[in-house]
Amino acid sequence: MKRRELLKKLLILIVSLVYLVSPLSASFRSLAITLPYSLVCQRKSVLADEAISLKIPGGMSTFKSDWYPIVMTFNDDKGMSQHLGEQVRFTVLYNFGSYDLFKARSTYYDRQSQYFSSFYGGYIVKSVGENVVFGFDKDGSANIDELAKLAEYDQLYLVLSSLGCPPDKLVFESTLASMEGDVEYAGIQGWTCVNSNIKTNSPEHAYLESHRAYIQYGRPRYIGDIEEDFPLINLRGRAYARYFEEHKATVVLFVMAPSWTTIDECDQTILSKTSISQ
Repeated sequence: MKRRELLKKLLILIVSLVYLVSPLSASFRSLAITLPYSLVCQRKSVLADEAISLKIPGGMSTFKSDWYPIVMTFNDDKGMSQHLGEQVRFTVLYNFGSYDLFKARSTYYDRQSQYFSSFYGGYIVKSVGENVVFGFDKDGSANIDELAKLAEYDQLYLVLSSLGCPPDKLVFESTLASMEGDVEYAGIQGWTCVNSNIKTNSPEHAYLESHRAYIQYGRPRYIGDIEEDFPLINLRGRAYARYFEEHKATVVLFVMAPSWTTIDECDQTILSKTSISQ
């Protein structure tokens, strides 16, 4: 009897070890590491400090394999302040394409996926200076150039640089496609909706050495599988921006993807379901 129990435990151990080193466990490993770190960041975020309730649904809300299961949190007050040239508190909530279980990496890398190089989430920016409203001019109109700097910093320095893209190759160019003011969104009036065309780097590159971002997205393909590292691509972007006077903070809900079809889908099924306190 004891021998059977021992063999049973040994079999479970072997199966567990095989699973942990197999492609099927890549998404589990990603979640096991990123979720605790995200929770730590959440406790130190602008949201926590200012008692702002902002909840964006994750991939599990759609019941299909589209986006990563959870929306994660990251803070970078220092980096964003240096990028903007002014002191701010900065928190980003973000999500990306779900894992291809057999390739052991996110569809974020996959040019054939509609979620290729795609993100959605939210930026929360609170200026440290008195009477400074980030992203909006004195007349209340949206400052497009200032708002675009959020996506620029996120894409170039929080994402692409963490994947190993060389500094001299980083590109982010955003041009306005359309803008509409005083939009009702997520059950709240007063948002400005901005649609943009974006030229930036693809996340595609050959695996040469480990980078911290691989913990989240998985490893890219190997040498010989692609013609060029981080080539330029065209993306579409949509953002809803609003200044919340009661919190003295600007909130931007965003989605970036290769096509307007993917953006519309994410907008309607996920991003618009965001709940935020007033």
